[in-house]
Amino acid sequence: MTKNHRKGDVMPLYRIFPVVFVVIVSLGLVTNTFSGDAIDSDEIMEMLLRPGGWLVEWRGTFAQGRVEFIFEDRGDNIVVKINNENMRNTCERDVIITSDVIKFDACIVKNISLVYDPNDNEYPFKGGSQSASIKLRKK
Repeated sequence: MTKNHRKGDVMPLYRIFPVVFVVIVSLGLVTNTFSGDAIDSDEIMEMLLRPGGWLVEWRGTFAQGRVEFIFEDRGDNIVVKINNENMRNTCERDVIITSDVIKFDACIVKNISLVYDPNDNEYPFKGGSQSASIKLRKK
């Protein structure tokens, strides 16, 4: 017990969000690995490289919004072009794709990890970082 909390006090959501997020992403990775629906990194890359791009819904501790992701094959690497029209912010970042996770940094948020959910046609890629959760929907 800290001196700021009394017995019976509820812990603020912003303190437990990172722990809950890590547990959910970890369960997603384990579930996809053992569900028989495992796909390889080439199949994930093919899905991400769709010409229309992705509408990304994100939720952080104090804010939420939508941005656009467009993944592109640049020969030696895959990049994600991120366009946040509301904040007038754009950037490009390198992407690492494996058979169970997609990793990259966004314009501001770092260490994003996404997993593929074969059972969700509306939001097939979900995940986030320590400070935000995100889900991708086809544009």
